[in-house]
Amino acid sequence: MTEPYKGDPYLENRYGLSHSRFPKWLVTALVFAIIGSGWLAWSANHYSNPEIRSTLISFREIDSKSIEIRYSLEIANPGIAIICRLSARDYGLNVVGQIDDQIPLGRSKLTRVVQIPTRLAAVNAQIESCTSA
Repeated sequence: MTEPYKGDPYLENRYGLSHSRFPKWLVTALVFAIIGSGWLAWSANHYSNPEIRSTLISFREIDSKSIEIRYSLEIANPGIAIICRLSARDYGLNVVGQIDDQIPLGRSKLTRVVQIPTRLAAVNAQIESCTSA
């Protein structure tokens, strides 16, 4: 037995039946999937390979007025000037010391040891940011 709406133009129009090979929603979904996967691949590659990569290795308190920080840098373009902002924090996470560390040109991988002067005793140190100057 055949369905009653097959071939009846009134019922096909009423219930939105079409004779196209692919439904409109499938074409739209495929376009969004292609654009979305392209953007996802680009963003994953772009943000997983930054121009400047900094890694905190260690910090140690020297006395109540200074803390020492050791960190490493990987620079994609060693010909650009880089400034790293380092900060020291107290027990309440208040910034008690901050310094801008100028990185010398010409090296793509280096480890730095920097002493941060503080106004109070610091319990930790961190790399706030590393940017090109």
